Amino acid sequence: MPASASASSPTTKTAPKKLPHHFTALLLTELAFILGYPFVIETAVHDELFRLLAALIFCAALYAVMGRGLITLVAFILGVPAIGIHLANVFGYLLSWQVATLALGVLFLGYATTIFIWAIVQKPSVTVDTLAGAVSAYMLVGITYGLAYGMIEQIQPGSFRDTVQPGKHFMPSELIFFSFVTLTTVGYGDIIPWGPHARSLAMLEAVTGIMYPAVLIGRLVGLRGRKSEEP
Repeated sequence: MPASASASSPTTKTAPKKLPHHFTALLLTELAFILGYPFVIETAVHDELFRLLAALIFCAALYAVMGRGLITLVAFILGVPAIGIHLANVFGYLLSWQVATLALGVLFLGYATTIFIWAIVQKPSVTVDTLAGAVSAYMLVGITYGLAYGMIEQIQPGSFRDTVQPGKHFMPSELIFFSFVTLTTVGYGDIIPWGPHARSLAMLEAVTGIMYPAVLIGRLVGLRGRKSEEP
């Protein structure tokens, strides 16, 4: 009598459970961050509100990267201190750590963005959440560069200049705006990079803004077309 099927059947591995709509949640948080910009900049506590919104972006990015084992662990190691210091800054604590705070934010968001892009490229099919991931990763690139510009301005004041109001002190949200202008290669208006480090980073972001749609969006369109050709 042959051995029972149950004895010879291979053990089925269970795939790690993924959180639902993790990219969609990140995209909605980013949209709230950007659409809340005009309301933040008109208040007397704009810096505090900006830090709070930035902390929400970090939390959404952590949520999006959860369920990936060691990758998630590294994200928590980088992200939790950044969230904690930003929240402390909201209440007026650790304000002397501005450069370190921005550096932690850039490091965490840069790491998270790399993971998101890699995960999207490796997707075998295109879903609504995948498309949300492509858009949210693109927007996260703009936010990350914006924090990097803020760090440069903290280290070397005067790295950015306003052509309308010379000598103006830039708020963090204004450098985020400058970052998206650079990323989309729209062209500069009132804010221009003046220092060498600011110009160098602006050049890198402009190249990123051109290459991202060509590589990532092209990949998603290719996957969608291949799926439609399948019988």
